Amino acid sequence: MRPAVSVTPETPAREVLKILRDNNVPGVPVVDEDGRLAGFVTDGHLMDSALPRYMKMMGNLSFVPDDADEWVHYLTDAADKPVREVMTTKVSQVTLGRSELAVAHKMVHDGVSSVVITDGGNVVGIVNRLDLYAAIEGIDQD
Repeated sequence: MRPAVSVTPETPAREVLKILRDNNVPGVPVVDEDGRLAGFVTDGHLMDSALPRYMKMMGNLSFVPDDADEWVHYLTDAADKPVREVMTTKVSQVTLGRSELAVAHKMVHDGVSSVVITDGGNVVGIVNRLDLYAAIEGIDQD
């Protein structure tokens, strides 16, 4: 488990993108003013919110020229949204003290790459797949 960098529902998406990049993580917990888990936001949520709905429904965007810089304003507009508009409230979580096996099971069962660790509803850490792989690599096989 690593300490979780978290954001609030009002944090702008642009700030969340910087946090994701700076911490090399795909997502972060969203907490309320009391530190209680309120949601989770990923780079995928942010990218999804940046594309116009009609573009998501199209199978091919070959009609858009490669130098179509005017499309960048969609990304800029999305970066100013608060994450409450794009986060999920269905968060994969396990309580502090559960085993790595319980965390791995939760990841597989929920189809996620990160699980939030909570204690009494408050976020205390996060575990992602790479953390579990690192634990497996560290096991002595003698």
